[in-house]
Amino acid sequence: MQSHSIQDRSVSVSVSGAGGSGAVTAGLILLKSMANAGYYGYMTRFSGPQIRGGESAVVLNFSDSPVERSARSSDIHFALDWHGFERFSDEIPLNSQSCVIFDNSHDALPDSVASTGAKIIEVNLKDQADQLKGSRPNAFAVGIVASQLGLPLNAVLEALEQILEKKGEEIFRAASEAVRTGYGLLEKKAAPLEQWKPVSHTRWNISGNEACALGALRASVKFAAAYPITPASDIVEYLAPRLEKYGGNVMIAEDELAAINMAIGGSFGGKPSMTATSGPGFSLMIEAMGLAIASEVPVLVINVMRGGPSTGLPTKSEQTDLNQALFGMHGEAPHVVVAPLDIADCVVTTQWAAGLAEHLQTLVVLLSDQRLGQSRAIIDAVPSQTFDLKRKILPVQDGKGSYLRYAVSPDSISPMAIPGNAAGRYTADGLEHTVSGKPSSMASDHLQQLKKREAKVTQFDYGRMWAEASFQQESTEIVVLTWGSVYHNAKAAVSELYHEGSPIALLGLRLLMPLQTEAIQALCKGKKVIVVEQSYSGQLYHYLKGQGAIDASALTLAKPGPLVLGSDEIKAFIKEAAND
Repeated sequence: MQSHSIQDRSVSVSVSGAGGSGAVTAGLILLKSMANAGYYGYMTRFSGPQIRGGESAVVLNFSDSPVERSARSSDIHFALDWHGFERFSDEIPLNSQSCVIFDNSHDALPDSVASTGAKIIEVNLKDQADQLKGSRPNAFAVGIVASQLGLPLNAVLEALEQILEKKGEEIFRAASEAVRTGYGLLEKKAAPLEQWKPVSHTRWNISGNEACALGALRASVKFAAAYPITPASDIVEYLAPRLEKYGGNVMIAEDELAAINMAIGGSFGGKPSMTATSGPGFSLMIEAMGLAIASEVPVLVINVMRGGPSTGLPTKSEQTDLNQALFGMHGEAPHVVVAPLDIADCVVTTQWAAGLAEHLQTLVVLLSDQRLGQSRAIIDAVPSQTFDLKRKILPVQDGKGSYLRYAVSPDSISPMAIPGNAAGRYTADGLEHTVSGKPSSMASDHLQQLKKREAKVTQFDYGRMWAEASFQQESTEIVVLTWGSVYHNAKAAVSELYHEGSPIALLGLRLLMPLQTEAIQALCKGKKVIVVEQSYSGQLYHYLKGQGAIDASALTLAKPGPLVLGSDEIKAFIKEAAND
């Protein structure tokens, strides 16, 4: 095993194999086993461009303290086979300190793996499976890896039962026997977990997509409509069996256009509503998003970004839908764009985003990405939050009233009538309008409504949620500014530099539009700024410069996917910038 400092006491494991080999299932069992044993873990998953039916892999990072960062390298890699391994071999970091275990009943060891200098251990899982009826190689692999880590067998068997409980007694029996056999198949070596301290308090095993869905539930979203798309489908899959229990509904639409229009319709009818999609679907929804803004109908759109353009990289992560989320709509279309910083933050930020949509009566776009959405982690339970953000509803009144749906008010938010309220009849469509909703093309009406729609999102007090700021010392000379899934690796780099005696400030943005320009200027004044993001063109960097939040001296570290912008790379860039 590779040595790690106290600040980075962790061990990493990766598992790969052809489609159907059970690599992802093995990872899920190991992650749950770690939770059962009282530890923390973080799992990222990879698959080929065909999305389903092809090769897949998982990389897990375990620790006895919260961890949500990519592993520097794999301490143990288990190859169930080598089918398609070259497609993501650059995402599984192997070196001379790694231990590679593989099933030699399939392909021979690839030259690319042998050249890493890793220690190689061969096992014949076909022979083992032939001796145990109904068993599968991935169960033996789980046992082997668990024993090498020093993971208690009872924690693994408990996890196996939790995951396979619906598969039947015969399947569980065979799998548990295979795990037991694998556990004793190889001689134990380092067993790093024996030096760790387990914890007993409540923790969650949750993905970023599931966390977003949970945040929507906490925000009392009552209607979700979506069309399946990788990597966002998990959000609706999580909501489907749960939302109905809270008086809501989930609708699987025929396409993305129908999904966004259903969400707008549900919200117009008085129910907090949302949809979830990824880049190509987001493109199709843009015209309807403009309708939500113009008609001031609240709606939450979650975009779990993937690489593009076109179909692009459907199973890989990038932060390259930022420009589209900010500026994709035609005309002047002020709205809100937010982004969670980690898996736990997905819960809170989604709850906040749904509340903002309701309170401000507008479109709110939440930008997640494949890495954040489909990664799974053992995290401390996320406490319930209270955001006093509710829709301003026109009271039901007797008789007919003179209702001005789009009346200008001090906060630019006018009461919204729910269909069925006789006192709240008005014309609702996507045309520009007067204060009553009557269509108008007069310059004065257009300017009035433009100012109203802008003011309600720019004058609102977003409080402390707009960013996560870490300034260890006022004398800090460098600020690292980042967002989304890059935040944790940037945080790790900044933390290491701090322990090495170089305090660096970190600013993780949640609120991307409206940009808190003055607050960013104040925090970055007199400091060297480094903008770190997962894009080729530096979309965030140019946006911040264009808005005047940072000046021309700011530096950019922008890298496209699918390779994660790792903490070592970020750290090296910061150190070089500090020496300039």
